[in-house]
Amino acid sequence: IFSTTFVACTALQQKMSTENPVPRLDTCCGCIQLKLGILILCVLQMIVSAFVLLVIVIYMVSGVLLAEENLLMLGGAFSMLSLFLVLLLSCAEFGFALYAFTDIRKAEPLGIRYYYMFKLISLAFSFLVFLLATSWTTPEIFNFLISFIFSLYCIWCIWSLHEALMLGGEAATKAGFTSEEVMALSPT
Repeated sequence: IFSTTFVACTALQQKMSTENPVPRLDTCCGCIQLKLGILILCVLQMIVSAFVLLVIVIYMVSGVLLAEENLLMLGGAFSMLSLFLVLLLSCAEFGFALYAFTDIRKAEPLGIRYYYMFKLISLAFSFLVFLLATSWTTPEIFNFLISFIFSLYCIWCIWSLHEALMLGGEAATKAGFTSEEVMALSPT
């Protein structure tokens, strides 16, 4: 019994060392090519980030111009700090989405890797903020869970596209890259 268990565990360990334990997606949302889905996600991320940047800049400019009311310090010093952090995160989101967008168009995996790593870090940061700032009501928890699950799915899609590019061949073709792009990916 122990020898068969040891052999089965060794075979499973060898299989897991050669295969990735996380399954790779071939499509985005079940029907869209992975490449197109991530391109759409990058464009939407850039639009949202640009809009957030615009709103923050308008808020800061209007706070400086309206000297009679100190609009910038309306919520206190911590709200100004959080506004600055959101400004930095929005700039980073725009930059990483643009980098991923251009690298997807060139069929290069580096920008995609940085994009999903940034998305993982921002998801962990939002989880930390949720834990520190929530009042633990049912709508807040439900809203966070929906957002968290959707973000994890987007990260999974981005990671799958990165893996498809790294594997090349049929995986990259299924993900939506042309045969010329796939041939350019191969090292030979």
